[in-house]
Amino acid sequence: MTPPRPEPPDEPAWGGHPQGPPPPPPPPPATAPYYGPSQGYQPFQQYYAPAAAPQRSARQRQGITGAIITALLAAWSFFKYGGLFLLKFGAVKTILTLLLSFGIYAWRLGPLAAGALVTMILLHEMGHVVEIRRQGMKATAPLFIPFFGAAIFQRQHATDALHQAQIGIAGPVAGTVASIAALVLFTVTGWEGFLIAAFWGFFLNLFNMIPFGMLDGGWVLSAASKWFQIAGAVLFLGVLAYTGWWANPFVWLILIIGAQSIYQRFRNDRLPYYQSVPLNGRLLMGFSWLALVAILIYGLEQTISIIRPLT
Repeated sequence: MTPPRPEPPDEPAWGGHPQGPPPPPPPPPATAPYYGPSQGYQPFQQYYAPAAAPQRSARQRQGITGAIITALLAAWSFFKYGGLFLLKFGAVKTILTLLLSFGIYAWRLGPLAAGALVTMILLHEMGHVVEIRRQGMKATAPLFIPFFGAAIFQRQHATDALHQAQIGIAGPVAGTVASIAALVLFTVTGWEGFLIAAFWGFFLNLFNMIPFGMLDGGWVLSAASKWFQIAGAVLFLGVLAYTGWWANPFVWLILIIGAQSIYQRFRNDRLPYYQSVPLNGRLLMGFSWLALVAILIYGLEQTISIIRPLT
């Protein structure tokens, strides 16, 4: 007969702790404790701190470098095959050099005076271009040279001094007409831009009528007589002494070319290029030069008389 198993003793309700039930947990604090910069863990900063910038891989860096090199090669190819092709057109050269001169003149004189100056230079040079084309020859478009004005280069030359004189006087004629128009527009509108344009037009065209060297007056009176070159040289030196333009390097260029022109004019005086000019042609160029100079002097004096009270 199996003896009965003894029953385990009843366990206390608090888990059999020998010292009685455990104490209750402390109540939560009324406010959360503050942790300063050095007081331990700060959950907000850990969760919301900005992430470090991702590092580009070597392959990505090589891709960016290749894209930059490709863009530079494309720009060079455009300039080499496209830009140089565009520069062959005279209008593009004229615009680029005009903008360059305008920028330099605006830096020294201001935008209004610079715009008036380049406009008068352009109209003057276009007078030469129109006459060259009227005579059935070719020439480059005007190229602006800062502090010098502009220049055109004839691809064909006149067969005698009279036709070359007509080309030479066409520029001052166009410039004189433009200057008179600017002065008239000023009297009508009162806008000072027209007055500044008139001043530059009368002044520059009068200076170009000095019969010396590469100036237009040299071409005009070269058809009349070789002695005008000597008179023009004296007049040119007198203008330099009065204005004090000795520091301008282009003045020395004109002097050098002018001295060579005087030598060539006397040396080639007996060539058909000069001797074929009839007497009426010589007189026409002489009187045309004299009349144009008189108009320019009068126009310049009238313009200065208007400017002087305004300054």
